[in-house]
Amino acid sequence: MMRLLPVISLLFLSSFPGWGKLPTGLSFEEGPINAVSIQRNGERMSLYRAAEPAKVVLLTHARRDLVEAVRPATAGARVVAPEKSRSALTQAEAFWEQFWKKRFNYYEQQVNKVPVRSLAVSRFVKEGELVKWQGLELAVMETPGYSRDAVTYLTEIGGKRIAFTGDLIWEGGRVFDLYSFRDAIPEARIGGYHGYGGRFGQWVTSLQKLAAWKPDLVVPARGPLITNPAGDLTAAVKRVQAIYKNYLSTNALHWYFGKERLELCGKRVLGPGAQVELMPFCEHVDLPPWCRHMSTTKLLVSSDGHGFALDVGGEHQLQMLRKALVDGLIRKIEGIWVTHLHNDHTARVPAAAREFGCPVYAVAEVADGLRQPGAWFLPGLIPEPVDEVVVKKDGEQWAWREFTFTSHFFPGQMYNHGGLLVERADHKPVFFIGDSFSPSGIDDYCLMNRNLMREDTGYFLCLRKVRALPQGSWLVNQHIPHLFRFTGRELDYLEKQYRIRASMIADLVPWDDPNYAIDEEWAWFHPYASEARAGERLEVELRLWNHSPRKRTFTIRMEETDSLKVAAAVPEITLAPRATGKVTVPLLVGPAAAAGVRVITASLRSEGIAVEHWIETLVKVPE
Repeated sequence: MMRLLPVISLLFLSSFPGWGKLPTGLSFEEGPINAVSIQRNGERMSLYRAAEPAKVVLLTHARRDLVEAVRPATAGARVVAPEKSRSALTQAEAFWEQFWKKRFNYYEQQVNKVPVRSLAVSRFVKEGELVKWQGLELAVMETPGYSRDAVTYLTEIGGKRIAFTGDLIWEGGRVFDLYSFRDAIPEARIGGYHGYGGRFGQWVTSLQKLAAWKPDLVVPARGPLITNPAGDLTAAVKRVQAIYKNYLSTNALHWYFGKERLELCGKRVLGPGAQVELMPFCEHVDLPPWCRHMSTTKLLVSSDGHGFALDVGGEHQLQMLRKALVDGLIRKIEGIWVTHLHNDHTARVPAAAREFGCPVYAVAEVADGLRQPGAWFLPGLIPEPVDEVVVKKDGEQWAWREFTFTSHFFPGQMYNHGGLLVERADHKPVFFIGDSFSPSGIDDYCLMNRNLMREDTGYFLCLRKVRALPQGSWLVNQHIPHLFRFTGRELDYLEKQYRIRASMIADLVPWDDPNYAIDEEWAWFHPYASEARAGERLEVELRLWNHSPRKRTFTIRMEETDSLKVAAAVPEITLAPRATGKVTVPLLVGPAAAAGVRVITASLRSEGIAVEHWIETLVKVPE
C-alpha cells in the first residue's frame, strides 16, 4: 500500500535530514498513526498516538483510528478536541444505534470511520482560540477538507513555527485518500451523493491558510515529517485542482444539472476566474416506440403485447406499470432486469415481482445485494430483499419474444452494476447501461460506489465493452428518455481524460496503487450487519481486494470489546496481485451483552500497509 512505513523514531534532539534537529522537548515516532509528544517541566502533551499517560491530549479530528490511538493516554488527562467533533466523540454509541437503520437508503456518503465508544473531552475548541500549557500557546486554526471537523494546532518551539495538522496533508504534497472528501456542495444545489470532492474547495482554502502562516515544520498524523511545508502545500493545491478540473471535463452531471451548476463547483476548487471544460453532449435521439420511459423504469413492449421491465424504482414507477396493464399497452409483465442496487431503481422490485408473478434477473454482482441487502454497506440499498433472483452470467444470451438479450457485468456508476444488450431485427442494438454514462460523460461522482480505476474492471472495462458493441449501437441510461451514442473520438477523449486522472490520483496519494485511495471497501466485512443473541456464536467474512501490483500477505487483528470477542484465531491471507480473497472470522457475543447494536473493528497489516480500527461489522443483540 503505502510507499513508506519504515518506522522512524525521532527523539528529543534527533536529527532529521533536510531540516536539522527537532526542538528540545518535541518527540516524533512514525507509525500507522504517528506518536507525537511535547515534554515540559516534567509533564507531557500528546497528539495522535500515545502509550504513556499525558496531562493534555490534543485531537485534531474525530476519525476512529486517531481516537483509538490516543485513548490510552486520556485517562486522567485534559482532552482538547475540535468543537465540530463534539457529536462524534460524545455520542458514538447513539450513532451506531441509529446507523442500523440509517445505512439503508443512505445517500449522505460520509466516511463512517467514527469511534465505536465515546470519549470524555474536557474542552472543545474553535478557530482563533488558544490552548495554553506550561508556558506554551497553541493557536487553533480550523482546517476542514479531509474531514469536516479538523483543526490544526499552531505553535512556536525553539524559534521554529510548527503546525500539528492531523490528516490535512501527507509529506510530498499528498493526502491519505480521496473518498474522505465526499460532501454536499450547497451553492451548486448538489447533495452528498453527487459531491465528488465536495470538500476539495475547503481543503484548498485550508492548505492556503496554513501556507500563509508560513510554518517551518508540519507534523502530520500519518507519514513522515513535512520539512518543506511551502513546497508541499503548494504541490497539494495544484494536484487537487488538476484532478477536479479533469473530473468535471467528463462529468455526466453536465447533462443532469447544467453548465452553470458545474461551473459553481469548479470555481470553489479552482478559483473564481478558472475556466471549466465540459464535454459537449453526444448524439441523442428519441426512444423507439417499443421502449417506454417511466422515470427510472424502462418498459420493453413486444409486438404481441407482452412487457419486460428494467428496474422498478418506486411507487410511481410501479403505478405506471400497472397503468400499462390496465390501458392494454401490455397484457402481462414477464420479467424484470435490475441494472444496479440504488433504491431509485430497486425500491419496488420486490413488490412488482410478487404482484406480476415474474422473475427478477441480474448479474451476480447485483443479485447478492438484492437477495441480502443487509449484508452490504453501499449507497442507496433498500432494506427489503428480493425473494428470488435469476443470475445471468457476463455475456450470457437468451431470447424473449422477438428480442435477443445479452447480459453484461458493467461496473460503471457502481461496481455492483450490470448492463443488458437488447437486439431485434428492425433496430440497431440498444445497450441498457443503468446509470453508467449520460450524453455528457461518466457517472463517477460517488466514490462510495467503488469506481475502480483499473484495466480489468471499472470504467476502463465499461469503455472497452462500449467500443466492442455492434456498429451503430445505442446506449440508454435509466433516467434519460433518449438513445445516445459516442463517436470514436468522443470515446477516445473520455478514456484519455480518465487515464490522466488515474495517473494524477496516483501522484496525490501515498499508496502503491491509487485504488486503495478511491475504494474505501478494499477491505470489508460480509455481512456488514448481523443479529445474534447474548452468548451466541456467529461467523462473518473479512473480504479483501489486493489492489497492489504484487502479491501481499495480510494479517488481521480483531479489536475485541466487552460484548464481542473472537471465538478462534483469525488466519492471515496471501493474495496474488489484483486478486480478492476472504477469511472467516468467528465471533462470540458476550453472555452479558445488553440489547442494542454492538460494533467490532479490524486492524490490517501487510508489507507497507498498517491501518488501525479500519473496518467494522455490526451485530444487533435483540431485546
